[in-house]
Amino acid sequence: MGRNSRNMNHKFSAQFAGAARYTDMLEPPPSGVRETADSGRFFPYSERHLQCVWADERYRPEVLKTSTGDAALVVSPGRWNLEAGPDFRDAVLILAPDQRRVQGDIEVHIHPRDWNHHGHADNPAYRNVIAHVTWFPERRPASLPSKAVQIALRDPISAVPTFSFDCLDLTAYPYASVSRKRPPCGRVLTGRDPDIQGAILDAAGEERLRIKALRMSESIRKQGPEQVLYEEVMTALGYKHNRSAFRNLAGTVTHEALTETCAGKPRDAYALLMGVAGLLPSAPQPHWDEEATRFVRTLWNRWWRMQDAWSSRILAADQWTRSGLRPQNHPARRLAAAAGIFAGKRSFHEALTSLNTSAPERWFPAAAGLVTDTPAPVFWDQRLSWGRSPVKSTIALIGDSRLNAIIINILVPFLAATGHDITALLAHLPTESSNALTRQTAHALLGRDHNPALHRTGLRRQGLLQVFHDFCLVHGADCRNCPFPEALEGFAGKRP
Repeated sequence: MGRNSRNMNHKFSAQFAGAARYTDMLEPPPSGVRETADSGRFFPYSERHLQCVWADERYRPEVLKTSTGDAALVVSPGRWNLEAGPDFRDAVLILAPDQRRVQGDIEVHIHPRDWNHHGHADNPAYRNVIAHVTWFPERRPASLPSKAVQIALRDPISAVPTFSFDCLDLTAYPYASVSRKRPPCGRVLTGRDPDIQGAILDAAGEERLRIKALRMSESIRKQGPEQVLYEEVMTALGYKHNRSAFRNLAGTVTHEALTETCAGKPRDAYALLMGVAGLLPSAPQPHWDEEATRFVRTLWNRWWRMQDAWSSRILAADQWTRSGLRPQNHPARRLAAAAGIFAGKRSFHEALTSLNTSAPERWFPAAAGLVTDTPAPVFWDQRLSWGRSPVKSTIALIGDSRLNAIIINILVPFLAATGHDITALLAHLPTESSNALTRQTAHALLGRDHNPALHRTGLRRQGLLQVFHDFCLVHGADCRNCPFPEALEGFAGKRP
């Protein structure tokens, strides 16, 4: 198992000056990128992302090739190894040209050269590696075990237009749980000035947002800003269970197609999105009230006019998760929100980028209004499903928690990625809801009896998540090999 390194990208170093305090104290830094986007060797994700793809047959390409051009069939990706040694144990591959069946270990890196950089060549624990899985298709290290093949994922994954690393839930895959004992990082911070503790979280939070901006910057280079903003918001509207489906829908009904067809016509946009999503009810049901029946017929009238152009691109029903969802989060409601956001009279991108980021007290309410105060179909204002009767109170299409997540994780990094100065916004980010990951990391770093006020700001919640993904997710209960405590020793001795 190894780590990757990242450098501050020059385009964002001024925007996220505090992030340098986090990355500078880590040598080598953990899960990011070594190259800038201009180098041709840019991968703004981590080894963990590649490990998840390798482990999951839903995302792992069916057609893989070794560095010599021979086909490699994955019979079993192996058991995820949570201890020292190769990333996966006991994998089974069938290798062309002689259809040889091999069994052994898998090691995953971003670059082939990381095999040597991480010291695996001289480590006997890696002698049974049968495949070195990398992102970049570079030269196979001569120090690999003689019978090991190298498989690069970049080209086969890039050939799948519906795939996005951003849809992976990294915590849904195996990782070792953190020990209940006070870990070394927590002992380093015990008794330290709260300003020092807060400064660490602020710096880590800026680094998390910087990475998001860096990823968006690369996507913008390929797709343009309006499509990227549209895809990111759509993905966020999918929440946990329908992120991939919403992103696929945004890649099918692109921002350009949606606005060319439906600009200023949110009901048309809703009919188009629901139709291509395959979520439009086939017919009103007998128990529906008159308003629901009339609304569905209206949507079908609009969809019929567009259906011929889109019928071959309708998403498969199995892309959607509809059971087990809170009614508020049903895709039909969230697509109504999307129609309101992206089919208004004014471009969402234009409206967002025109806001003054130097005045946080005005920017945040205005940005929130762009997401929630929209001409979305009013049918859903007081309904949770097609067949239920309306309730008396208004039910927001996008609740406060999801709204805050969109502002923090999408709008602010997007503005940074497109060259807007977001420095003044960082100290005023809204607070996302606490979850098991932030609580776990806070307890590890600050102790179970710490004052929760220390991490109530939006930036510090981001910092807790960054520390978790950089260290706790990688090392779990094995704190002995975690570099974070040693890095903290230097940081904690400085004033912020």
